[in-house]
Amino acid sequence: MNSAYLIIVALLIPLIGGFIVWGISRVYEEAGGILATLFSTATLFVVGWMYYLSNQGHPLSLKIDIGIINLPFYFKADALGLFLSLITSFVWVLATLYAIEYIEERKTLFNVFLLFSLYGMLGISLTGNLFSLLIFFEFFSVASAVLVIHEGTPEAVRAGFQYLFMSVVGSVAIILATAILWKLTGSTDFTGTGLSALSGNALGPVLFWLLIFGFAVKAGMFPVHVWLPVAHPIAPSPASALLSGVMIKAGAYGIIRVVYGIFGAQLLSNHIMIKTLMLLAVITLLLGSILAILQKELKRMLAYSSVAQIGYVVLGITLLNANGLAGGVLHIFNHALMKGALFLAAGSVIHKTGLRQLSELKGLGKKMPWTMAAITMAALSMIGVPPFIGFFSKWLLGLGALDAGSAGLISSFSAYGIVAILVFSGLLNMVYYGPIIIRGWFMDPEPASGSEGLGNLNLASAQLHATDGGEPLGHAEETKYIRKVEPTWLMTVPTFTLALGTLVFGLAINLPMRLVESVVRLYFG
Repeated sequence: MNSAYLIIVALLIPLIGGFIVWGISRVYEEAGGILATLFSTATLFVVGWMYYLSNQGHPLSLKIDIGIINLPFYFKADALGLFLSLITSFVWVLATLYAIEYIEERKTLFNVFLLFSLYGMLGISLTGNLFSLLIFFEFFSVASAVLVIHEGTPEAVRAGFQYLFMSVVGSVAIILATAILWKLTGSTDFTGTGLSALSGNALGPVLFWLLIFGFAVKAGMFPVHVWLPVAHPIAPSPASALLSGVMIKAGAYGIIRVVYGIFGAQLLSNHIMIKTLMLLAVITLLLGSILAILQKELKRMLAYSSVAQIGYVVLGITLLNANGLAGGVLHIFNHALMKGALFLAAGSVIHKTGLRQLSELKGLGKKMPWTMAAITMAALSMIGVPPFIGFFSKWLLGLGALDAGSAGLISSFSAYGIVAILVFSGLLNMVYYGPIIIRGWFMDPEPASGSEGLGNLNLASAQLHATDGGEPLGHAEETKYIRKVEPTWLMTVPTFTLALGTLVFGLAINLPMRLVESVVRLYFG
């Protein structure tokens, strides 16, 4: 079999798997989560095999003529597509495993659309032209919106429809851009044809901003980020982890394709468009962090933090040099680990204690030590503390900024200003993650009121109002009797695996850098 057909196999596994899960779950609902995990694992295996074949020099591209002139379905597993596909399928396996315990209602619906969303995300990653990407983009938007709406509350419905509306607006912009690109170049392939066809063309800037707008919506980038802090906190935590850790990277992926695949660094290097996009990236980075500091609810804080993190990625893209792009691409990998771990950990806290407010997390390390350890590792990586992996992407971004200054893309003053902003952003991350670590490890739990829930069992009273001989214990003595309320391994293992990855891959930075460097070589040789 032609190795390129493995792309179709990778896409069909979650698509067909979704229908199988739906059918079997109608008879035995509890099997749905296990099957979803197995189908996700099979997808990861096929994507890993494609990565191996690609490294062995096997071409992985396939065009399917659908009768539309110069607009075939074009599947291509290049270094960038495989990079995102590996991250996607790996985090998906962990999220589906986590969901087996976490999701208690409408399990079938959740598992089916979890697999459909994986199909859409892989389709986006493994396409070779804008037309094919757009088709999968539409499917992905609808499937992921169902995950946001899953809880069925009025807030969830509003958040889901806001997310879907913004996605549709973004898609309309990409449709218009696709038509313009085809008219100007006769192709929608990601082949860097823009240099000859778009240079000096009045429609060039229109095309650029339509595409950037469309993908910026999905990425949650300023000023079209408004849906993200609404949708992410409302979605079930495994979906939040995927939305933040993986799905918004579809937008970042699209921006990379626009800047390097359609226009090209040479064309954009002397154009105001790229400097404007760089400015928007810096604003996104700072605004997201500042708004995160102002939040009082855990998942909402994490959502605004995701806005900030996408700013790092886009900043690296706009620097138009190898170090900058490497920093942005590495941060895609980092953020999948860091934010995936944090959202899963937040879900564990909510699932087992009912606590959502940041001020309520005092003494969390005594009640949920594994979960708190995962939060700590991921938070330290978000701040950029070495040797956690978050440090290395920020280091590369700093080098990329200095390289951009040396190359004349930006002034030396702007280059050093970006470095200062990267340092300052780390301090901002410390401001909103530091108190969580301090409260969790170094403060005692406050005595719980009878109304404070600890899941369905209301364990707070049993833990914090233990008695000795019928007399209430003092607060200092109460803390000695705090029971562990960790979830089972189904939730703990995925959470801790992602968090531990932030340290392991930081210590073994050469491993993720091999993936990153293969992406950089696509555009810088």
